[in-house]
Formats: sequence, structure tokens, C-alpha cells
Amino acid sequence: MLVDIVRADVFAFLESNEELLFNERDFQMHLATWLRNSANVYDDVDMEYYVPKSELDNYKWNSELRLDIVVKKDGEYCPVELKYKTKKVERQITRFDEVLHDKVVVMKNQGAQDLGMYDFWKDVRRVELVKNRFKMVKSGLAVFVTNDLLYTKKSRTNSNNYLLNMNDGKHSPIKHWQQPESACAKTHPNFEVEREYTIKWNQIYVDDVQFYYCIVSI
Repeated sequence: MLVDIVRADVFAFLESNEELLFNERDFQMHLATWLRNSANVYDDVDMEYYVPKSELDNYKWNSELRLDIVVKKDGEYCPVELKYKTKKVERQITRFDEVLHDKVVVMKNQGAQDLGMYDFWKDVRRVELVKNRFKMVKSGLAVFVTNDLLYTKKSRTNSNNYLLNMNDGKHSPIKHWQQPESACAKTHPNFEVEREYTIKWNQIYVDDVQFYYCIVSI
């Protein structure tokens, strides 16, 4: 299946990348370039692939859907949704072949891990909806990369985001907040995905920074 080919390419990119990426858009651009240059020779690699939300059944969010990357090969499409959640990292950087004097923040401290987890499962659900609507989409990927260890840990059972956990193992299809009156619950609607998904974290180092990533096939 195309999804298996794309998954292997995403894995190869993450394992071989030696550059700290500033943010999610930087990650998106580098991965798309890698896929376009892949030995698998895809027919097309598109970014910010717009799908009107009116075309999708049970789409719960006000925001429009722009898939991060869509890969096409032999008439089949594979959407790839990305999340890149970071803790602060400072480095000296080179610009125009000169090493700059002062360190700069190359990765910001994003925090809000509960919303980061929500956004990952939201990506999973959106790929499911696209797959259900378009017959040439057989499967897709949700990719999560972070240098924040908290994402890999299981929350307490009474935590508001307990059902949004991303620790190693199988996860329930129910993606609900446990405190209905919380600010998160009021701005981020509950939803369900279609089945249990299994998360497996991998570890890599980039410029002495430890990263964790998972790739979920949908």
C-alpha cells in the first residue's frame, strides 16, 4: 500500500535528519522536499492541501481543513498530518556562512501538552473523515515529533486529558475531556475516532537534543 511506502520515507527522514527544525512549518517544508526527492518517485507531493469542511460528514471544528502533506502515486493519495511540539532550545546559528555571535531560540517552549495531545488525535480523526469521503484515499498518516518527554507519559486517571493520552500502547477511540466545564472542553469539542490506535515512540538525537516521535497509520 502507498501508506507503507510513505511511512518508510517519513521514518527515513526522521532517522537521518541532522538539523534542528525551528517549527512545524519548517518540519513540513523539509519533509515535503525529502518526499519529492525520494527514490520512490511519487507522482506529486502537495502541501496545505485544502479540503472544504462542508464535504466531510461529522466534521466538528470551525477551522478549515488543510492537510499538511498529500502524496500521490499511481492514482492513490496518502494524506500526512504533522505535529511538532517543542521545549525551548537555544543555539548559535550560521547565516550567510557566518557564525552569529549570540545564541538564538531555535525552538520555542510551547507547553499546553493537553492541547497538543488533542490536536494529534484531531489529526487522526480528520484523516479518517477524508478517507471515508474520497475513494482514492486508502489510508493516511499522523506524525508527531517532540523534544518534550511529557507527551510520552501517561496522565493520571483523573486528569482532564486522560482520554487524550499518547503513551506507548493501545488507546481508546473516545477522545473526551473529563471535566466538561473546563476551558479546554468549551473550546475544543469532544469527538471519537473509529478504532483503537497503538502508539509506539521512537527516540532520536538531533544536535544533542533528544527527540521522540511516533507515526500512526490510519
